[in-house]
Amino acid sequence: MRSFLLRTGEVFEGMNRKTKGNNPTAERGRKTQHTLETEPSDFTQMDYQRTIHDLRVHQIELDHQNEELRETQQKLEESRSLYRVLYNHAPVGYFTFDGTGRILTANITGAMQLGADRVALHNKPFPSFLSQEDADLFYLHLKKVLSSDGKQTCTLKILQENGPSFFAQVDSVPSFSAASKEPFCQTTITDINDRKELEESLKLSETRYRRLFEVTREGILILDAETGRISDANPYLLEMLGYAPEELLGKRLWEIGCFKDTQASISEYKKLRQKGYVRYDNLPLQTKNGRVIAVEVISSIYLVNRSKLIICTIRDVSIQKLTQATSRPASPAGTNRRLSERRAVPPLPNGHGEQKNDQHQGTEESLRKALEEIKELKDRLVVENIFFRREIIREQRFNHVIGQSDGLKYVLYRAEQVAPTDTTVLVLGETGTGKELIAGAIHNLSPRNKLPLITVNCAALPATLLESELFGREKGAFTGAESRQIGRFEIADGSTICLDEIGELPLEMQAKLLRVIQHGEFQRLGSAKTIKVDVRIVATTNRNLEEEIIAGKFRKDLYYRLNVFPITVPPLRQRKEDIALMVEAFVERYARKLGKKITSIPKETMQALQDYPWPGNVRELESIIERSVILCPGPGFQLADNLTPASPSIPATGGTLKEMERSLILATLAETEWRIEGKNGAAVILDLHPSTLRARMHKLEIIRPDKKTSF
Repeated sequence: MRSFLLRTGEVFEGMNRKTKGNNPTAERGRKTQHTLETEPSDFTQMDYQRTIHDLRVHQIELDHQNEELRETQQKLEESRSLYRVLYNHAPVGYFTFDGTGRILTANITGAMQLGADRVALHNKPFPSFLSQEDADLFYLHLKKVLSSDGKQTCTLKILQENGPSFFAQVDSVPSFSAASKEPFCQTTITDINDRKELEESLKLSETRYRRLFEVTREGILILDAETGRISDANPYLLEMLGYAPEELLGKRLWEIGCFKDTQASISEYKKLRQKGYVRYDNLPLQTKNGRVIAVEVISSIYLVNRSKLIICTIRDVSIQKLTQATSRPASPAGTNRRLSERRAVPPLPNGHGEQKNDQHQGTEESLRKALEEIKELKDRLVVENIFFRREIIREQRFNHVIGQSDGLKYVLYRAEQVAPTDTTVLVLGETGTGKELIAGAIHNLSPRNKLPLITVNCAALPATLLESELFGREKGAFTGAESRQIGRFEIADGSTICLDEIGELPLEMQAKLLRVIQHGEFQRLGSAKTIKVDVRIVATTNRNLEEEIIAGKFRKDLYYRLNVFPITVPPLRQRKEDIALMVEAFVERYARKLGKKITSIPKETMQALQDYPWPGNVRELESIIERSVILCPGPGFQLADNLTPASPSIPATGGTLKEMERSLILATLAETEWRIEGKNGAAVILDLHPSTLRARMHKLEIIRPDKKTSF
């Protein structure tokens, strides 16, 4: 009996732990337990039955609670499944980025937007799907999101891995992970390509209508229908009335001096608002200088962007009225009346007639001066507009050229001098010095910058296809020519063509290129029709064309045609002060692209970079920086290569002094591409006079491989 009571007490104790607050069943259980513990001797059969009944009731309540819990859990699972479907197949891409812009999670739509697999996107830098400019914009957007509490929005152009690019609206909010204690960014990406195209078409339409608004030879006045204030007036109307824009804009129609009767102007304005359309065939208007002209006015009310506007078309009909009056045939009655008036009124004295004539001539002279003044002001406005455009272009002219050295500044100065002309430019320099950037800068600063720069790599195209690439071909011109092809020169008509590495051009192509430069005409391959083009030529080469002429590899007449305005880009070893700026720019660019944080560059590393001679110039520097950023383990930049300056190879076995001297000269000539004189010649490197070096070469029987005679 006592053991039963103890077990019953344990049951009630467990019930007390599982129940909450003022549960009636739990309360009865506690009372029963208290009774069993304090009065075991008075525990009757009735008490046993009551206790068993309470236990059964409590068991039923527990079953109900468990059933409710199961139903709640099922609903939760259904909601979670529904949320998962909505998340993955939402019409927008959902992304989670960490503080460096890496993708932590992405839904199916987001993966489709990037054209990549969801699993492959994990920990991949999002800027790898953007251009360099948009990547900078995204990092700025991410920085704003993580430093604020609200939503941030920007527009980016996303480059898919396997698909076309598209414009996207990026909306982001900050979030925080309690587990990792790191902030991250929750982002939605919405495809707005259609909207962007619509906006571009609207902008184009707006530009066209604005152009018509400005060049039309009728006055156009736009007013706010609610207030009657002038919101815009085209240049022809301002010229007609003699007012400056600030004298009209913002004022009510009846506040300017064109209408003498103010009340009549207000009345006509109210009439226009009621009817929505008013026309006047012969309305007198007074210009700023007091001259009264007759105009034809057509006014209508339009709804534009939920605002009512009054658009007035104003046409000067003074000359038309005067012409009609002078050309109208006279009726007999009118003729008799004028004759009687002439008889009745005595003729004017000669002096008075001359005075009237002088007044008329004075009026014509004042009008002529006014027209000349207006033309002068218009020309000045055009000049100022061109000046300001040039200032804006000048600020952005060399965005991709990094450096502040005197040599580079002189190159940019020369490029800026020749850019506005159509002069042929020859850009010289070693491989990797950025000759293509200078050619692009010349085009961007020229009047031809509205059309794209056409670039042809003469070294990359095989000689058999070079002619058809440059000048085009007709269908069936040769075996395999199944369709007509437009050449690069024809595409570049009205623009600039950059002939990169022109020193590699075969001799037979040089003659045809010379004809294009001299006469601006050529013929497609397989056609007898002559095509004329207006093309500016910018050529680049890393070869010494004068030596190529001596070797018979380059035409002298073509060289003289190209060498009108030469620009020599100095090698990187001659502008060491630019290396630090380039290193910082390249490290920042590739760290962002790879999603890394590199905050410092040790002085020893920078000094090693500046001491290296850089035979591959900027291209070699950029490659080494990119490789080092990939392998960099922490925030401090470390070089992945041992930049030991390479010395000319000397025979390891020693040999005689003559053999060592011969090997040293050969190695130096090979490094300078057999250039003896000049800043980068072998004589400067060996610290010898060019004549002395030639004498030593003759004595050591050093002959250039492609020549038959010694130096």
